[in-house]
Amino acid sequence: MLKIIDARIHSIPVNHRGNWVLLEIESADHHKGWGEASDSLNETECIAGITRLIHDFKGREIDPIIYANSLINSAPNDRLSRTPPSAIAQALYDIACRAEGISLAEKLSQNQEIRDSVKYYCNVNRSSADRKPTSIAEAGYRALKSGCKHVKIAPFDELISNTFYADAKRLVQPGIKRLEALREAVGNQTNLMIDCHWRFTKHTVPILASICKELKVTWVEDPIDSWDKDICDELRASSGGRICGGEDLYTYEELEELAKSGCVDVLIADMKFVGGPGKLDAICKMASNYGLSFAPHNPSGPICTAASAQVVAANHNAEIVEFAFGEVPWRSNFAKGERLIDSNLSISGPGIGIDIDFSSQGKPNL
Repeated sequence: MLKIIDARIHSIPVNHRGNWVLLEIESADHHKGWGEASDSLNETECIAGITRLIHDFKGREIDPIIYANSLINSAPNDRLSRTPPSAIAQALYDIACRAEGISLAEKLSQNQEIRDSVKYYCNVNRSSADRKPTSIAEAGYRALKSGCKHVKIAPFDELISNTFYADAKRLVQPGIKRLEALREAVGNQTNLMIDCHWRFTKHTVPILASICKELKVTWVEDPIDSWDKDICDELRASSGGRICGGEDLYTYEELEELAKSGCVDVLIADMKFVGGPGKLDAICKMASNYGLSFAPHNPSGPICTAASAQVVAANHNAEIVEFAFGEVPWRSNFAKGERLIDSNLSISGPGIGIDIDFSSQGKPNL
């Protein structure tokens, strides 16, 4: 049992896509726990929601794990409503594990062997604000030089899902130029991954398949506007890439429907919306039951990255974690304990294994 006596919410300016919203809680025995509530789509309302939920248990003796897992149960199935309970659940898991002196991965592993590092891929979208092929190539080159061997971009900004075939052929051209520039920058030995944000349909997916085959794309995320096994089978066979999806689904039941549909090879879900570490871990284990790999959706700040990596370390079918690369030049000083070694993210404890140093915010890494 723990008594939470204090809570602070920090909004950290990052870039054109918004802020990192970080939750810090403290127990009566002076342990701290961290959670993240970024990307809720309405930061003001999200922070108000966190404040209301904390008021319900602050000063009380609670079992932090049981309480964390219960928070999402009454939340409506929309992103904004689910972000506050998910952030608090992260912080409660973190503080509980710190109090026990174990890592989050150890807590979730059910006494199975855990990894001391996990693979990560660099999402370079947010470090390429102007969307020019040259900027994307530069971001990819920086990721490569940092040791990363897996790079992802969402290239098809101009395409929308209800576009006719002839128009789609024209509208994908800027995206092709971005992908070509990125492929040239990172070379053929790097795994090139794309996020399509549901922009293709059953009529235009052959265009996507051709692009993926030509540029040796290994990961095709959320390719079509409506999941269809026959279309996914065709895309898989024609492109040579694996199909991934699930980021827009927030409940276990919805994600299980996708897992058993045969549409995806890799199930993805976001800790910030599904209810925190315990819920993400359960989704990961469910994916394994259907023979699927799992990868957390995580275009996030350092807290959610660390917690997501701990879930990956605890599960044999979880293969890689997303890392928002190049958002700020001071991240490694700000997130104490976050260590990128070659193409791996080091896992440590207790808790999620990192702490935040606000004194380093805005100071470039040396």
